[in-house]
Amino acid sequence: MNKICATRDYFILDPQLVEALENVMTTINDFIEKANTEIVPTAKTQLIEMGKLHKLQRIYHCGQCKADLGTRASKVALHLAEDCKLKGNVNETLTKDAREELKKQRKERAEKRKEQRLTKAVALKKKARLFLATDPITAFTQLSTAVQIGEKLKCIPDYAAIENDLLEQIKPLFPNQAIKIYKFGSRMSGIGTRDSDLDLFIDIGDTFKVYQNRANDATLAKLKKVKQVLINHKKSWKGLVAVEKARVPILKVIHGPTSIECDMNFSNSLGFINTNLMEYIYGLQPTARVLCIYMKRWLQLIGMKNDFNTYSINLMVIFYLQTLEHLPPIAKLFEDVNMETALVIGPWLGTFTSKNLQALKIKYLDTGKLFDLIEGFFKFYLEFDYNRNVICPYQGSVISKKDLHTCMPERYLNFVANNKDLEIELNKPLVVQDPIQLNHNVTKGIVDFTLKVFVEFMSKSRQIVLQFKRQ
Repeated sequence: MNKICATRDYFILDPQLVEALENVMTTINDFIEKANTEIVPTAKTQLIEMGKLHKLQRIYHCGQCKADLGTRASKVALHLAEDCKLKGNVNETLTKDAREELKKQRKERAEKRKEQRLTKAVALKKKARLFLATDPITAFTQLSTAVQIGEKLKCIPDYAAIENDLLEQIKPLFPNQAIKIYKFGSRMSGIGTRDSDLDLFIDIGDTFKVYQNRANDATLAKLKKVKQVLINHKKSWKGLVAVEKARVPILKVIHGPTSIECDMNFSNSLGFINTNLMEYIYGLQPTARVLCIYMKRWLQLIGMKNDFNTYSINLMVIFYLQTLEHLPPIAKLFEDVNMETALVIGPWLGTFTSKNLQALKIKYLDTGKLFDLIEGFFKFYLEFDYNRNVICPYQGSVISKKDLHTCMPERYLNFVANNKDLEIELNKPLVVQDPIQLNHNVTKGIVDFTLKVFVEFMSKSRQIVLQFKRQ
């Protein structure tokens, strides 16, 4: 659109048109990221070839004077600007003040509909209210149990069974290539539950250090091969769904013998690095893990676990604790890394130093302050300026969107220097920067309405927590 303005001597873009186009792109992107499968013909629906659509014609019809205006949009614009002479045309017969008042009333009605929609969406269920009002002793007992379960789930025999079954099916497909399976995600970091998925990066052909901003054809070919062999072994692998159009394509499938759902990808080794980082942080400051478990459960109870994945809310918790100086900026963990021996994945650094609290000059955070931290988390993000600022665990402090690039390391600046499309997407309602893959906004699929719902849920939740604290 900006290029068109430059070549056509337009002075300004219609902001409503730009917003409409951005909403379309956001919706398409959100659909692609979350879609569980591709759209295919069914018994009740059919797909039409693009060429056949050209046989259809759109005929414009004026709703005021009832004139047929043909197929050209330019004629429509001219008609509305000059030619429509309908008697009693509201815009012509009303005075300027009356037109402004009518416009104001329409805007107020639209805002009221938005508020009604928001109110309907933000209704705390009974389970969520009870969870927020749980007394400290009961809450600590429940959270301690969750921590113990999370720790046990980091290493159970089922994982070996899954890995062995998977290798048995995959190795014949790629006889001349090395294959290694990396487990990552919430199960491996220590905050998983028995219902959690098992995330797997399947390295076929020693691709761990290869970075793909979006999966290439070779990766998709591997996925399709593995997909077919798993389909043919239905006793071991059930309910397979392929998400091939996402930035990181995955196979979602249930391992029959263990009943564990697995999310397999073939291009994202950074997930393994992220999990190592989370595990280090939970070991460094155990209260961070407890708070992450709490917020993960809260997300589930308010019905937003499909909008915010576990990694996103974990980063928000970590960033909040960083602003209180309970955790270090992730950048500090890269300071003493030996670059000659460091693990590098494309432009991203996969090695960090595992410093203890004493070396970082950070005090141990007592779990007795958990409820103050919960209330503080809600308060912090209720007051956060999402339009201007970035949630940036890499720096560990509030940074404005316009200043973010000045705070990024050389590896990021070099990577995006020749391709602006690879920069982190800052034109989103919510920007949570991945501290490893610095050009990734992990919440880029969140739209304005979803963010408003999230903020409203935090407001209601904080009120319950505060009421309970006063009692």
